[in-house]
Amino acid sequence: MEHLESEFCVVGGGYAGLSAARSLTKAGRTVAVLEARDRVGGRVWTEHLDDGTEVDLGGTWIGAGHDRLYALAKELGVGTYPTYDEGASVIVGEDGKVHRFEGAIPFTGVGLFSLAGMGLGFTEMEKMAKQVPIEAPWEAEHAKEWDAHSVASWVNAGLNVPNATARRMVQLLWGGFFTSDTSEVSLLHALCFLHANVSIEFLESTKGGDLQDQVQGGMQTIAIRMAAELDDALHLESPVRAIGQDAQGVTVRADNITVRARRVIVALPPTLTGQLRYDPMLPVDRMLLNQRVPNGAIMRAIAVYEEPFWRADGLSGRTIALNSPVSYSIDQSPESGRPGMLSSYIAGPAARRFGRLDAAERRRTFLDALEARFGPKAAKPVHYIEADWSKEEWNQGAMIGHYPPGVLTEFGPTLRAPVGRIHWASSEMPTRWHGHIEGAILAGERAAEEAYQAG
Repeated sequence: MEHLESEFCVVGGGYAGLSAARSLTKAGRTVAVLEARDRVGGRVWTEHLDDGTEVDLGGTWIGAGHDRLYALAKELGVGTYPTYDEGASVIVGEDGKVHRFEGAIPFTGVGLFSLAGMGLGFTEMEKMAKQVPIEAPWEAEHAKEWDAHSVASWVNAGLNVPNATARRMVQLLWGGFFTSDTSEVSLLHALCFLHANVSIEFLESTKGGDLQDQVQGGMQTIAIRMAAELDDALHLESPVRAIGQDAQGVTVRADNITVRARRVIVALPPTLTGQLRYDPMLPVDRMLLNQRVPNGAIMRAIAVYEEPFWRADGLSGRTIALNSPVSYSIDQSPESGRPGMLSSYIAGPAARRFGRLDAAERRRTFLDALEARFGPKAAKPVHYIEADWSKEEWNQGAMIGHYPPGVLTEFGPTLRAPVGRIHWASSEMPTRWHGHIEGAILAGERAAEEAYQAG
């Protein structure tokens, strides 16, 4: 067992943890970073094909306004390039027919009445969202009322969204954002998330939106270069099990290393934060909060082709489907355009169900869906790569944890509050761009400043 002393310890080597460690190091402080995986990046993960082509299986896109992430990429010498967005998108309607549409939101394939109902629901949600303070949603005037609702109960109530197809569309999009059934997600959290991330159209858009750019070499490249600056302060394959604190400092115990430090920043998703042992125990509200922020479920498949054949057919690669488990796809090809890549997703309850199938059945499900939308060429990729994030031991679910009804108003104020010498950072913390890599960076930098000022 190795024993180290450092001024600060950071638990977690994702973007929140790396950003916290980088900020403290730049301030001249010593830091030890403990990461359970054999890699950095956390919920960002880049694999490579045999020819070196990068394939992102986790967080992938940089959106307009993600200023800290763009700045990091530039500072570390990592380039970006626009996500391909020329041509029409596809929606597979409830009748199973394929319809083309332009723009971020489908204006065909669902009927004018359904389209109007969907627009009414989105407009009302965006109006409500502006009333929710991004960093303290529990302080909204209607916080209790909205937190008592799930997204599903609000969508299905009265005339908020006035017809069945429109309700299905609204819930499909929200279920995709949180990778969960919308009955599990607090309306207050959805509104806070919406306010923090501009609008529905922004979240669904490429140019000028949430999916604007990709990273040369893959998104994990930035994390790897951040980690390289830390040198031997970073310890991989070091899962932390327990944190003890006393009047003089903290003792952080991993499987193979113990760190004694002044303060610790726990930069993990809440569901993993709650699996650590604390001595003394956490305050009751913080302990109960950690038990109440679950991750959703998501399966992601990348189908690789010699070329992006759909572009010649006038298609962008983006699809939405109302009655298919494969609810979404997008062109994820590298900057050169070769090979062509389609990234597609099964989210929420469907991901849990399909995760129980064998590999051949899962592959067939994904490729059958792509073939229906893009034609027979889609059924014959040269490579197929799949990731089930719920089966990742150090993730245990999808890219963002969600707050069920009642959690934010009961426990929200404890989210960022330090517990003695323990500080917290994750993309689940309500802040600008929360639920995104940008939000994780901001959370890490905030926690570092808080810990630094506390001494």
